[in-house]
Amino acid sequence: MKNHIIASMVLSLSLSAQAVTESTANNGNLVMQDVPAIPKEIVDSLNRYQNVRSAPFRDFSQDGKSIYISTRFGDVSQLHRVDKPGGARHQITFFDEPIGSISRQPDGDMIAFTMDAGGSEYSQIFVLDPKTGDSKMLTDGESRNGAISWSDKGGKIAYQSTKRNGRSNDLWMLDTQAPEKSRIVLESTDGSWWGPVDWDNKNLNLLVQQYTSASDSKVYALDLDSGNKTLLDGS
Repeated sequence: MKNHIIASMVLSLSLSAQAVTESTANNGNLVMQDVPAIPKEIVDSLNRYQNVRSAPFRDFSQDGKSIYISTRFGDVSQLHRVDKPGGARHQITFFDEPIGSISRQPDGDMIAFTMDAGGSEYSQIFVLDPKTGDSKMLTDGESRNGAISWSDKGGKIAYQSTKRNGRSNDLWMLDTQAPEKSRIVLESTDGSWWGPVDWDNKNLNLLVQQYTSASDSKVYALDLDSGNKTLLDGS
């Protein structure tokens, strides 16, 4: 009888201790039960490894003495210039949205880049003067645009846009001095991805790629006047 009473007391104490140590936390995504709280010191220590920045190379300056990089110094990645090895970075853009792709004008200082306009997640094409930091949007602010390719003379840009119907990845061309006169040069009639690759030295033909799938990609020469395209690679 005595042993039975002792066993009952031990079991009661064990259950009481278990009830005291059990804890449940709900962070909105997970329900955690009996998971010890993570000390703030560990969270603070891990931040030095989790909150890191990269600084990829984006292009050379026109004179070749400096490079452009993109890195996140505040909340989003912006464009910076570095003038020498180990030198300080000089921030050029200060937008609320991150900078996307970047392409410097051939034989010029102007930089074309993509960026979402107003958080719409529809990237627009802008042109930037890195000396002053002044920029202007070249596209319509509503369609999705990208795949920038400057002409060899640096006055025109070929790019991909959904401006025609909001869906198709067509090829367009614009003059940076009159972007409102942009024109479509190739329609994507089957919904596949079309993008400019390069211009010829007379700016009369454009090398373009049609990407349908990982096993189906073609390269064409596109006559910008007639719109005729010649298959160069792929079948």
